[in-house]
Amino acid sequence: MIIDLDSWEAGYGDGFRGRPSQCTPGLDQFSYSSGYLQARASRAGTQERRRLPSSQPVPQRRGGSSRLIII
Repeated sequence: MIIDLDSWEAGYGDGFRGRPSQCTPGLDQFSYSSGYLQARASRAGTQERRRLPSSQPVPQRRGGSSRLIII
């Protein structure tokens, strides 16, 4: 599978800004959705860390970086 970077970035931008998922004609639906979901997951993790009381340690990510896997 090949990810269309323009479509992925459009989806990531919408997801990061909290916009509804709206893949416009001309964008690859799978790539857009993949970027959108990645951004929403990243946003959810950031918001969850902000809600923790200061006495609790912040959960650390494992692995260090996100990866784009093409199968």
